[in-house]
Formats: sequence, C-alpha cells, structure tokens
Amino acid sequence: MRLRLTGPLPEHLKAFDDEINAFLDNMFGPRDSRVRGWFMLDSYLPTFFLTVLYLLSIWLGNKYMKNRHALSLRGILTLYNLGITLLSVYMLAELILSSWEGGYNLQCQDLTSAGEADVRVAKVLWWYYFSKSIEFLDTIFFVLRKKTSQITFLHVYHHASMFNIWWCVLNWIPCGQSFFGPTLNSFIHILMYSYYGLSVFPSMHKYLWWKKYLTQAQLVQFVLTITHTLSAVVKPCGFPFGCLIFQSSYMLTLVILFLNFYVQTYRKKPMKKNMQEPPAGKEVKNGFSKACFAATNGVINKKAQ
Repeated sequence: MRLRLTGPLPEHLKAFDDEINAFLDNMFGPRDSRVRGWFMLDSYLPTFFLTVLYLLSIWLGNKYMKNRHALSLRGILTLYNLGITLLSVYMLAELILSSWEGGYNLQCQDLTSAGEADVRVAKVLWWYYFSKSIEFLDTIFFVLRKKTSQITFLHVYHHASMFNIWWCVLNWIPCGQSFFGPTLNSFIHILMYSYYGLSVFPSMHKYLWWKKYLTQAQLVQFVLTITHTLSAVVKPCGFPFGCLIFQSSYMLTLVILFLNFYVQTYRKKPMKKNMQEPPAGKEVKNGFSKACFAATNGVINKKAQ
C-alpha cells in the first residue's frame, strides 16, 4: 500500500499542496501515522484533481455527445459491473473478518485498541476510498449513453462528496468506528451491481422485479449508519466527537435526498407510472436505470430508458 505518486511537483503546485495540507492539518489535527505514505493519501491534490476532472468530464462529455449517437457499451458495462461486485464482495468479507479479529465493539470502537486488526481494517477502507474514484465511471457511462436525465444533483453530489470525504477519513480516522458504514455499503453494492450486471442479459429481465427494494435497502443503510454513529455519542469511547457529528449530518443529507427520490418515483401517481413503465430489464441496461441507482452508485431509474 505504500505507493507514492512519482516525480517532483512543479513549484506552484507544491506550494498549493503545502497550503492545503497545512490548512487541513490545522483544522483536523495530526494525521494517523499508520497510513502515511499510502497511495494518494499524503497529498490532497490527486483526490482534488480527480474530482475536478470528473465534474469537467460531465460538462464537456455532454457537450461532445450532444450531436452524436449514444453508445451501447454492453460488453464494457458487463465487465465493469462484475468488477465492482467482486471488489464489494472482497471489502465486505475482509471488513467482517478484520473487525471480528479485532474484537470490535459495535456500539463504539476507538482507533487504536485493536492493534494489527485496526491496520487491517484501514487497508480495506483504503480500497473503499479508492473505489469511489472508480465509481466516477457510473456517470461517464451515463454521458456516453446519453442518459442525461440520470445525472441528477443527488447522483453527482454523492459521487463527488464520498471520494473527498473518504480521503479525510483515511487520513484521520482510518479504522475503529469508521468500519460500519463501508461494511453495509459493500453489501448494498453487491446487490446493486449484481442487478446492473444481470440487467444486461435479456434472459434475466423477468427476474429483475426487485429494484424498488434496493432503494428501500439503501435508505435502511443510511438510517443504520446514523444510528451506529450516534451510539458512539451516547457512549463515548475516544472516537473524535466532531467526526461523529459530521458523519451523521452528511448521512442525513443523503436520507433527505433519497427519500425525496423514493417519494417522487414510487409514491407519486403510481397508476400512471405503472402504465407507462416498461419491464425492469428494459429500464436498466447498464444496470443504471434510475436516478437514485446512480447516486450511491445507484439506486434505480426514475424514467424508463
């Protein structure tokens, strides 16, 4: 894991990087020494520039595709969905095993008491952080397939914010109480990207009736994560209080946005929706059929494709 971006930075970038790092260190305090030297963590610049590139790709990509035919990308999407599913399986299994090895307390777990198990958790959470950059491709595929209606505020907000937030998590709170949300999210992503992958095959369309329940599972995930986070406020164990409040507040924004999506999609004019909406398999070709599916990597289409 101790890989570094090679080559010296130009002077102006190095000065910018030093200023950002000094600001963050002053705001959050000393970084966790166990993750120093890990790929993309010492400097915020890679995360920052990848996020800027992601946002520019959406804007420029939509302009580029405006007068061009949408791409199918069926083969690429099949491999992509399979890859994310397998990565999620690995992260789920490793988080369960490493937290079990460390005897993690479900109500509140500090950052140091589990020894080597904490480092093992941190290594998995690095992959979780890095996977958020891979999942930028969710949006790029929307752009190339001209599914612009799926590129909602919820979708872009979730993708861009998660990548940056988890850079901070890995630098300051890379284990302990931080393990719970990624464990749940890895499980949800196994379900979602399996759905996406299966939807590529016409023979599987009749089995894809359960997209609505993926949205519900996503909401349950957020509520459980908030509950778990606040439990460490009720019974403190040394985990940074400010981080607990920030995480709870951020997850609350996702609950609000996903609830709005759910109400708009499944509770508003259900009869009209049922008459107009084609079979599930035809809605989700990448497995990216609804705006919400897109959000945490998605939760289910809002419009038929």
